[in-house]
Amino acid sequence: MNPLISVVIPCYNDGAFLPETIAKLQLQTEKSFEIIIVNDGSTDEKTLAVLKQFETQENIKVLHKENGRMSAARNYGVQHATGKYIAALDADDYFDPSFFDKAIKVLEKEPSTAVVTSYIKYFGNKTGNSKPRGGNAFNFLFSNQCPACAMVRKDIWDQVGGYDESMKLGYEDWEFYIRITQLNLEVHVIPEYLLYYRQTDKSTLKNHTHPNRAGIIEYILEKHKDWYMHCLTKLIDDKQVIYTESRIAYATIWKLLKNRLTGKYK
Repeated sequence: MNPLISVVIPCYNDGAFLPETIAKLQLQTEKSFEIIIVNDGSTDEKTLAVLKQFETQENIKVLHKENGRMSAARNYGVQHATGKYIAALDADDYFDPSFFDKAIKVLEKEPSTAVVTSYIKYFGNKTGNSKPRGGNAFNFLFSNQCPACAMVRKDIWDQVGGYDESMKLGYEDWEFYIRITQLNLEVHVIPEYLLYYRQTDKSTLKNHTHPNRAGIIEYILEKHKDWYMHCLTKLIDDKQVIYTESRIAYATIWKLLKNRLTGKYK
């Protein structure tokens, strides 16, 4: 009998954190899940040793592939998943023991919800918290409102084609949720701190995403240009945009949008 949930965990030289992540998973109150660890070309000997130990454990699959970064690793894991739902999780993070149970209840109750996540508690090199909004496509126009660590319907994951594997520097989760919400589906955020997100010196966001933010956003905007223009048209028609000029052509709106998002002006 297939498990209800497939937990997909990409791992690149994260052997120092992976045992804690797996141990936290075993505390979930919902027990119908498999764990799929994707070794994304790790080179660290400690990580390889930890992965070898997990290969012998029940309900854990360890897959090996050449390094292709986070998008490719997540997709590879999902290709081998048998669960109805995908719980995407990073190798150094963890969920509260109640998250799986609460997320499944939401997905079973709300057919228009494709993704469930929660408020975020940061730990490690940075502490604090975050309250993503989730919601519909309009909430994802200008910023990502859902972390990568979330539960997703597998049929929807497959329908949108998973993560864009050409996005290797970050914001691949934002672009993924844009494609999901374009289907008139929503992201539900449980208003509780159920995701614990570790901050380390090797953070992709810090080392790759922020330094390349303008280029990544340029890529997202160009890929979804027609959708952005459709949404902006609706916002303008609904008089939810404050004009700074008496007349603004769509070409000007597009230029202003790109300049805003790529940081050319504040």
